Amino acid sequence: MKKSRIYLGLLVLGTAFWGISFPLVKEGISIVHPFSFLMYRFLLAALVLSILFSKQLKQINWQTIKYGVWVGIPLLLAILLQTIGLQYTSSANASFISGMDVLLIPILKFCVFRKAIKPKTWLACTMALAGLYVIAMASAGSSFNRGDMYAVGGAIAFAAYVLMVGKYNNKVETISLVIVQLYTCTIVYAVLAFATVDFSHMVLPMDWNVWKAVLFTGIFATAYMYGIQNVSQKYIEEEKVALTYLCEPVFATLAAYVLISEPITIRTIIGGGLILLSMFISEYRFKYIPFLRTVDKVHQ
Repeated sequence: MKKSRIYLGLLVLGTAFWGISFPLVKEGISIVHPFSFLMYRFLLAALVLSILFSKQLKQINWQTIKYGVWVGIPLLLAILLQTIGLQYTSSANASFISGMDVLLIPILKFCVFRKAIKPKTWLACTMALAGLYVIAMASAGSSFNRGDMYAVGGAIAFAAYVLMVGKYNNKVETISLVIVQLYTCTIVYAVLAFATVDFSHMVLPMDWNVWKAVLFTGIFATAYMYGIQNVSQKYIEEEKVALTYLCEPVFATLAAYVLISEPITIRTIIGGGLILLSMFISEYRFKYIPFLRTVDKVHQ
C-alpha cells in the first residue's frame, strides 16, 4: 500500500480526535481560562513527543529551532483564535468554519507559491465553502457572530501553518521540528497566561471535565495529530491534507450531540451534506468530463 494512502487514513483518524475535542475544549474553557488551558494542553503534547521520540531530540539544532518557531507562530495563533471562538459559538459551528482551510489552502498555495490547482479541486472547494456558509448562518441569522469571526481568523492562520509545514518539513528532521513547534506554543501561551490570568487560576482545578479535556486534546488532538500531519505532508499535497479536514466537522457535530447535547439543525445537515459531496468530487476520477479529468500526482 502506498504511504500516501496510509497517512491519509491516519489523518482521517486525527480529524476524529479533533472533532471530539471541540465539545471537550468548550466544556473545559468554561471552567478554566483559555490561556491556562492551552498552556497545559501544548505542554503535555510536547512532553509526550519528547519522551516517545527522545532520540530525535538530539537532532534539534539552531536551524530546527528557527524553522520550528517560524512554523509554530501561525499554529499558536490558529489554536488561540479557535479556542477563544468556542466561548461565543457552538462546537459544530467552530468546527465547520475551521474547515474553511479546504478553500484557503489551495487559494494561498496558488497566490503565494504560484502552484497550479486542479479544476476539480476548485469546484470541490467552492461547494465546501457553500456548505460552511450554510452552517455558519445556522446560529447567526444574517451575519456572523463574534465566535464565528474568531473561528474564521483561526482558519486563516491554520491554512498558513499547513503551507509552512509543507515548505520547511523537508529541510530538517520532521519530529524534532514538531517538538519545537509545540514548545513554542507552550511558551507563548504561558506568557499570555501569567500576564493576564490571576495566579490562583493558573492551577488546574480538581475537575474531571478539565483534566479530561487537557489529556485528550494534549495527547490525541495535538501530539498525535500534528505529528502525523507533519510527516504526512512529505507524501501528500497540501490541498489533499486540507480535504481530509472535511471529516472533522462530521465528527465534531456527532461528538457535540453525544457529549454535551448540542442540537443538530437542518442547516447543519444541509451544510454537512454539501461538504461531504465536495470531498467526493475532489477524490472522484472524472473520466468523461474533460474539464474535470486530471492525472493525480503519484506519491510513493
